[in-house]
Amino acid sequence: MTGFTATIFVPKQLGTRGPGPVHGQFTRSSGSLTDAESLVIVLSPGESQPGQIVGFMGSNLETSQSSYRNIWLELLSGPSVSVKRLSLYGHSVPLEDVTVVYFNSEEIWESELVLQKYSMQGDKHSENVVPYFVECVAKEEKVYESRNKRNISHAVLFIEVLIYTMTFIPNIVIRNIHSVLQNKVDYTSSALQQIIFRISQLEKITSLLKNRRSTILSGRLITMIFLDVFCGITVAYFIGHHASVNDMYDTFCSWTKVLSSCVQDLLEWLSGAPAGLKLNQPLTQALSAFFSYHVHLWRVYLELADPLLKALAWILVWLGMFGFSIQVAILSDLLDLATLHLYCFYVYAARIHMLQISLLGSQWRAFRGRKWNPLKLRIDSDTGKHMSLKRVLTAVVFTLVIFLLPTTTVYYLVFVMLRVSLSAVRGILTSCIWLLNFNPLYLVALNLMGSNIIKGEICLEVCKNPADHQSSILKFQLYTWPTPVSEALKYAKCDVLPSPPSLDWKAVLSSVVFGKDLL
Repeated sequence: MTGFTATIFVPKQLGTRGPGPVHGQFTRSSGSLTDAESLVIVLSPGESQPGQIVGFMGSNLETSQSSYRNIWLELLSGPSVSVKRLSLYGHSVPLEDVTVVYFNSEEIWESELVLQKYSMQGDKHSENVVPYFVECVAKEEKVYESRNKRNISHAVLFIEVLIYTMTFIPNIVIRNIHSVLQNKVDYTSSALQQIIFRISQLEKITSLLKNRRSTILSGRLITMIFLDVFCGITVAYFIGHHASVNDMYDTFCSWTKVLSSCVQDLLEWLSGAPAGLKLNQPLTQALSAFFSYHVHLWRVYLELADPLLKALAWILVWLGMFGFSIQVAILSDLLDLATLHLYCFYVYAARIHMLQISLLGSQWRAFRGRKWNPLKLRIDSDTGKHMSLKRVLTAVVFTLVIFLLPTTTVYYLVFVMLRVSLSAVRGILTSCIWLLNFNPLYLVALNLMGSNIIKGEICLEVCKNPADHQSSILKFQLYTWPTPVSEALKYAKCDVLPSPPSLDWKAVLSSVVFGKDLL
């Protein structure tokens, strides 16, 4: 058989067996077995595994009859299984053309990354030796799972019923409230969003345990939820024993009152000559009175919302049982409630600033005999009558707007700086929530312990001491190597984990300069 090669994968567990038939799976590079150029055989470690009988293992091989077999292997048992003879249709294959690869089947079974990474692509099995080998071992894993699945089915069913009972009604109510806030009010509540993520994570864990899939993802989710809940209970215990909820609420109320007083002082400062700037006094007095009235409304709002805010303070503490991330999310929502008046100030100032900027642009185009065509979305020439009168009127309006612009710009810059600062604080809280959900501690621990679960690389090492009577056979030992945590995270992704926070600096700068899109 010129140019013929045979690769035999031998599991380490096969050496612990006694004499008997050997099961396995094989493939070749051509349709005719006798004309095959390459042959791949993957042996099974057990006696009742997928595949057919491809040989016999024992110390006495004289009784094995292989004349009627397409492929027949004769193996010598021992600490290291040895290949004595390989025959195709009764014709012996020279041992110089045989390569033996020893592997640990449990390593491959437990390595979820290997099963995902080396998947079969196409029908050229003999040209993709490693993917075919992994596919054969995966079939053995399915047989092993089917035998042990009954042992955990009752426990998983109990967990599934418990989670479904506890989350069914809250899931429907919270999702509907979250949808109403997004569609009607255009507000995304961090607390509701995190609770929805937590319910989805529990449902995902139940689904993975039920189907016995993605051990890495289920382990990561379980570890993340456990640490999150532990931190939340610790914070709740600290607050309960070193302070009270009423004290925490009183601190929050005093902070909001201080914030309102600071805003009132800021408005009084702006109504004069801030930093020595000479502003338009009628306009700045009007704007100061307008915003001061909103501060007064905000104080009345806090007094009316006192029972609701106190209830939220109690919820903030006791929801620690569901995780520290939910506590941080509620804190983020409380920050939005406490600074609602500052957001309103920013919206008012941004709209006035954008109106003046657009008015300056339109009056400048009209003074030059140009106008904006909203139907064709382009600038056309204005060839109407009374062009001289139009230019005089546009010059007057342009002059008025440009003299009022510094006053409104000062107010806009002050409130946009407050808005950016508050957005930065909320961004920090959002990043904390994402880190608590991201939590790669499970994968790091697996990597440090050298667990087979996170091993995803396959490497071969030449055996240094082959047997004397098999010196012509090339032997390899197959090992699995740990995958970097950064790469393992790609295999442990799912839709129940929040996306990492991102910042579009171009959009932020455009919003600050032109005020067209709100922050």
